[in-house]
Amino acid sequence: MRMKIYILCLSLLVVSCSAYNNDKQKADESIRRALQHEMEGASLSEDDDIVTALEFYKRHEPTDTTTIMTATRLVASYYWWVGEKTKAYEILERYLKEYPDDDESRYALLNFLVLDGDYNKMEHYLMQSMSADDSIRSFRKLHELAVVKFYNGDSDGAIAYYDEAFNLAKDAEDSTLMWRLALPAYSDILSSAGDQRGAIEIREKVLEHDRGNNLTEEALSYASLAWYHLQLKDLATARHYVELAQATKDETFDNDLSRAGYLQVVKLLLDYAETSNVDVKEWGLFVNGLGDKAMVAQKITDAKREANWRLEEKNMQITIQRQKEQMLFLALTFVMLFAIMGLLLWLRNRKSKLIEKEEVIDTLRKLLSESSDAADGNKNDCFFKKILLQQLGVIRLATSNPTSANLALLKRMKEISNQEVDVDSLLNWNDLYQTIDYIYDGFYTSLIKRFGTTLNDKEIQLCCLLRANFSTKEISVVTQQSIRTVYQRKSTIRQTLHMSEAEDIVTFLCNNNS
Repeated sequence: MRMKIYILCLSLLVVSCSAYNNDKQKADESIRRALQHEMEGASLSEDDDIVTALEFYKRHEPTDTTTIMTATRLVASYYWWVGEKTKAYEILERYLKEYPDDDESRYALLNFLVLDGDYNKMEHYLMQSMSADDSIRSFRKLHELAVVKFYNGDSDGAIAYYDEAFNLAKDAEDSTLMWRLALPAYSDILSSAGDQRGAIEIREKVLEHDRGNNLTEEALSYASLAWYHLQLKDLATARHYVELAQATKDETFDNDLSRAGYLQVVKLLLDYAETSNVDVKEWGLFVNGLGDKAMVAQKITDAKREANWRLEEKNMQITIQRQKEQMLFLALTFVMLFAIMGLLLWLRNRKSKLIEKEEVIDTLRKLLSESSDAADGNKNDCFFKKILLQQLGVIRLATSNPTSANLALLKRMKEISNQEVDVDSLLNWNDLYQTIDYIYDGFYTSLIKRFGTTLNDKEIQLCCLLRANFSTKEISVVTQQSIRTVYQRKSTIRQTLHMSEAEDIVTFLCNNNS
């Protein structure tokens, strides 16, 4: 029984481990694919399996917090792309209440609001997050709030937040953000508010910081300075900065639609301010160039996506092959387990049968020994056993060559124990009944007279054997019945004769003999 339980537990463990590995592999692949789409700026509307991936990691221990954070953000992105934007916002807002330091999820929420053009809700969210805890008023959040204030038409509020933000800049990360985003945005806000001199002063600081280090940002600073001077009607200085921007810009600048478009608009407005004329051909070439670049970029993206699809297909084939191998391994494991279990059961049954046969032979040997016992107290029993064994052919073999190594005797005993011979065909019960009557004072005749119609032949035989002091095991051997069957027959006799279960049958029959 223990072996069966062990094998069953082992089988269940193998199956559960295999199922877990397959589910984890699918979940990881879903997350990887969704992350790739997010990095490419592609739609996640077809990544519905990311929801299943998130549920997988939520219900398995130990909790992988990092993966759950990533999957939660991707699930929100999936719902946003399929149009369930309210659900996407609810997921991110609820998650950020639990993990307010998860910057990537916060940026995702803000990005969705920007894409939806909902700057009022964005301002409300930023104000709410900072009002809940003044300790989280950071440079980055104040910068974000200043930009949102500007887009909502509150330039003064934006400038006030920037003034506070610059006082909070404290580390390298804040410094990078300040030079890359905050100061350029601040200069544009000052320009939009009419403070061109203040905008020029800030942008010149940014230009000095980027000069020789980042051509893209340097060219953008030249374009912005050209715009500020154009606002001051300083056309010569504006032209100088436009030429510097065109000479400095690199491929990254040209490939950025917002930067390239900004420089082109500044140039066109400067041309108009200088000549009261706009070169439509130049604008057309610029627009066509943007279209060509977009087409090339799309082809590159399509080629990458196709390569990724081929790679995913190959990975899927590898996964399917691996799953087939795992299923084959499981099948072979089960076959081996069942084969081992079958072998163990067969060996155990064989051992039990061998032990049982040895016990039967030992019983026959004991009967043979008792049949030759001449003690006064059991002469009648020995006489009857000798008669019975003679009918079975055992006495004749033992007297012809009385040795424990007598092969013929052992063979005969084994034939009886293995039920290769029918003892009913060997035993003459009529003679045995007469012997019982002779040595036990008419026991058989009295039994038939009183219970001949109540007890059947097998039960009559059993009573006679019990009277001759045969043990249950000996009765089992000479009648070729199982010990269990012998016990069952005894119980039936007791019930038939209205005896208690503990009462001895022979004593009952002898005491009530009349």
